[in-house]
Amino acid sequence: MIRCLRRKALAALCAGIVAFSLAACGAPDQGAGTGENSGGTAETAAAGPEPFRRIDFTLPDLNGEARQLSEWDGDLVLLNFWATWCPPCKKEMPMFQDRYEQYADQGFTIVAVAVDELAETKAFIDTFGIEFPVLIGQDEAVAAGREYGNRIGALPYTVLIDRDGLVRETHRGEVSETELDNWLQRYL
Repeated sequence: MIRCLRRKALAALCAGIVAFSLAACGAPDQGAGTGENSGGTAETAAAGPEPFRRIDFTLPDLNGEARQLSEWDGDLVLLNFWATWCPPCKKEMPMFQDRYEQYADQGFTIVAVAVDELAETKAFIDTFGIEFPVLIGQDEAVAAGREYGNRIGALPYTVLIDRDGLVRETHRGEVSETELDNWLQRYL
């Protein structure tokens, strides 16, 4: 009897995790414009409500050092909330690395916030040769995403912050190359 209840509870837990992953990982937000080629949604601060000032937060990097988002003030910052278990997140990372290498000397940086475990994140970063800053957290990282408008905790979730610290773009779901290149052309 107890074994049967444990199996049912485990099955329910697994079903819940799968449902959450499918719903959150790249889930579009109703009412926002659709991003090109990505199935995600983009909200342009310039076209919609007034841009808002960057909200500072502190999270550890992969070495355990506390880092503040404000360290990158003055740069064009692509703030990306992601996880190693999220397929669209994994698909974006090589493109992000490519654009980081291409535009870092022009004041473009990417700050990736992994909503994940440290060991898995380190392995992913090493495997894919990611060189931009990576911060990590669980509840704190989700809370930071909410501060930037990610009410449902969707992953990936991307925020573009201009050199003056104003949020110019937010995007739920995978960012396409076209979208990223358009942002870089417009704000860099």
